[in-house]
Amino acid sequence: MPLLYGIRHAWPEQAGFCLNRRKGYPGYSFVHFLTSVEIVIGGVRTVTPNHTCIIYAPGTPQYFIARQPLVHDWFHFSEMPEGLPECLDLPLDTLLYPRQPELITAIVQEMESEYFSRKSGSNRLIMLKMTELFIKLSRSLSDEYTAVIDTTTSEGLRRLRSEVLLSLNHPWTVAEMAARIPLSESRFYTVYKSFYGTSPMEDLIRARIDSAKNALLFTDRTISSIAESLGYNNLTHFIRQFRSFTGMSPSGYRRNRDNNS
Repeated sequence: MPLLYGIRHAWPEQAGFCLNRRKGYPGYSFVHFLTSVEIVIGGVRTVTPNHTCIIYAPGTPQYFIARQPLVHDWFHFSEMPEGLPECLDLPLDTLLYPRQPELITAIVQEMESEYFSRKSGSNRLIMLKMTELFIKLSRSLSDEYTAVIDTTTSEGLRRLRSEVLLSLNHPWTVAEMAARIPLSESRFYTVYKSFYGTSPMEDLIRARIDSAKNALLFTDRTISSIAESLGYNNLTHFIRQFRSFTGMSPSGYRRNRDNNS
């Protein structure tokens, strides 16, 4: 039965946080980056989009640095759960891009709760939840859309998304994004939504709102300054979008931080 060595869900770190395990970890490590990081895999440095996952094998070097405040789920474990299907497509030491990342944090949170409760049957429940997580993650990676988008296009989409995430203040349009691939606007929209499960502009807005949430939580910058840094020339428009995605205003979101600190 897999043994957990540590686990946290939605764990925050300050911008500049760097993890550098040159000899890796003695066991396996699972990490879900809710926010973008620079990561080195096999000697190649990559800027990840939000909601990128990786399962490190024992002894694999681990290096990443967060250029912005980091939020991530992670846990270390001794072995892969028994009973995983042989056909499960979960390559180790490889960046994974799930279409349904919201399920990951929810399951890791349940595992964390069991880990710290130490109640009867906790280890068994943790194993079952880990099995559920890996099966659902594999399904999310192997949906039919992966078979209809060629490698060149998929790599182009990933490079484009990384560029967009690193320049959220740029006035991106679907036309400009499509030209970077290159594809027609209609084809780009269809391929992007199939690949990431959301439209290009909604993905951009979500990334801006996620970045704004981090700034509101971890800095004391003014709301207008945050909005401007994310490409909003109209503060009212920013507040309206923030409320539509979070259910509260930026000032209300920050007050919750202060009330809970």
